[in-house]
Amino acid sequence: MLVLTRRVGESVFIFPSDELPPDMPVSELFKDGPIQVTLTRVTGNQARLGIVAPDSLVIAREEVA
Repeated sequence: MLVLTRRVGESVFIFPSDELPPDMPVSELFKDGPIQVTLTRVTGNQARLGIVAPDSLVIAREEVA
């Protein structure tokens, strides 16, 4: 599980890795299962998100993507 802290208004991007063909159907991206997002903690204006996703997907903070 990847855990990211986000403040109000900040985003997380989930997209296919560069190793996958660009024309791959969505059903193939999720053949290993769904994306699970769990809110693990809220403190003031920050939230911690736990994300479990197939290895074929990339998860990036807005400022990194």
